[in-house]
Amino acid sequence: MTKNKSPRRFRQSAISLCLLPFFAWQNVTSAQDGAIKLPELGTVASSSLTIEKEIRIGKAYKMMMRSRLPIVNDPLLEQYINDVGLTLVANANDVKTPFEFFMVENKAINAFAFFGGHVGIHTGLFLLADNESELASVLGHEITHVTQRHLARSIEAREKTSPATMAALLGSIALVMAGAGDAGIAGIQTSLALSQQLAINYTRSNEREADRIGIALTAKSKFDPASASVFFGKMAAQHRYSSKMPAMLQSHPVTELRIAETRVRAQSYSPVAISPNLSFLLAKARIMVRFNDTTDDVINHSLKMSFNNNESTHQMAYDYGKALMAFKLKQYDVALNLIQHLRRTEPDNLFFIDTLSDIYLGLKKPQLAIKLLKHYTSYMANNSVIALNYSSALLEANQYSKAITVLERFLNTHPHNIPAWSMLIDANRKAGKPIERNIAKAEHFALYGNFEQALKELYKAHNQIKNDQITQVKVQARIKQLRQQEEDLKNLKI
Repeated sequence: MTKNKSPRRFRQSAISLCLLPFFAWQNVTSAQDGAIKLPELGTVASSSLTIEKEIRIGKAYKMMMRSRLPIVNDPLLEQYINDVGLTLVANANDVKTPFEFFMVENKAINAFAFFGGHVGIHTGLFLLADNESELASVLGHEITHVTQRHLARSIEAREKTSPATMAALLGSIALVMAGAGDAGIAGIQTSLALSQQLAINYTRSNEREADRIGIALTAKSKFDPASASVFFGKMAAQHRYSSKMPAMLQSHPVTELRIAETRVRAQSYSPVAISPNLSFLLAKARIMVRFNDTTDDVINHSLKMSFNNNESTHQMAYDYGKALMAFKLKQYDVALNLIQHLRRTEPDNLFFIDTLSDIYLGLKKPQLAIKLLKHYTSYMANNSVIALNYSSALLEANQYSKAITVLERFLNTHPHNIPAWSMLIDANRKAGKPIERNIAKAEHFALYGNFEQALKELYKAHNQIKNDQITQVKVQARIKQLRQQEEDLKNLKI
């Protein structure tokens, strides 16, 4: 399935400022320890910020991110990053929230965690990793920030010095979410200016704890615990001779110390020899081709350099990358030959099925895609890769009613799936169903926090309903729910 991005590209706005207090892997060093008395590591966070409140705030932040960050809405990559992340979560202690992992299209090497178990990584970080264990070491680090409630404990420390700071920050975020625009952004800037130094001073202890627990989690989850120090080393090497070295690395050059500390911690675990993971390599090839704004020649060179190992998995990843490049250039016959060759070894690999489906659609042969995917719907109907590709093929074949049925069933269990709602809007439009289209558009707008437009769409739907009391009642109930969500968001505070 072709990639589906958020409607607006990242810009220096409220969201970039909001992320400053979050604990990012990119910040590999921090300021010297300050005079603030930190809570004992591992203790419960401020009683004023309950788990339930963290989850609510986290949902609000994610809603904002959908509208302001280029979140990668690629079902294959979403599924892969969540498979790795949830493998780690299953072995973590003190898990008090559900977890969701997502990717942001950004060249910067960064990852971040925030309230409610949300963990994001940039595509640039994924490309720097050479194996799944290195990726897992980053995710384990960020998972630990969540399980240890580092952000909540940071708020507790700030409130002792400036109780109004976080209330003002969250209030400003709520203003932005409610549509106040510049007023909300200005409030965020002011609030963060007041608390930035506290965040810097507090982060160092959190980072050490995340390193320690994260490495243990990586080992427990059967990944290589030495991968954290290796990944740190690569990050340090990238900045060592850079003319644009981050100020933090210039003024606080503790990177080598941190690398040494993580290396020593890893040595307390038994050495692990892990074979290259094909899914990781395929995901990396997919990102290199589909989420890359460099020239085709540069991409081809990167594929050769990244998958130059004699291992069969590396060769398969390289061939997969070449197939994606051929598809990108509309060389469908070349892409088809490559994918068919790969499927001889792994016929049920979703990466290959997804691309083969896209190739059939590119060749204007949707019936072949439908035949391919229908086989998998019998036991993978709710898999996002299968459901969305199948729906796309049905739409191309003008089977709108069937596509609507597949999408509605899928959305019952995946209500936050942006591409599915977009496709349902299109399907209802093509099927001549204006009421259902308005309802789908409302849900799509609501996921981005645009409650004003969402309510307008529901009012349009409501005004068109004739002799269908059940639908009318459902729309009325949804209007009431969205009004309440909007009000809760405006009142969001600790």
